[in-house]
Amino acid sequence: MKIPKAFHPILGVQTGFILFLAGIAILSTVFVATYKAIQYAKPFVYDVITNIVNHLSQWLPL
Repeated sequence: MKIPKAFHPILGVQTGFILFLAGIAILSTVFVATYKAIQYAKPFVYDVITNIVNHLSQWLPL
């Protein structure tokens, strides 16, 4: 089935709009997943840094 030439610009705009919305959805999902991963890892990272500082303070008394 051949698409009339009059509809080509409309289809281009529609396709661009759909891709734009898909891009926003993907970026939003990545942002939320990253935020949740950071919130999940924060206590573990804090514990590791605290352990490193404690070990350094024991090994290198000032």
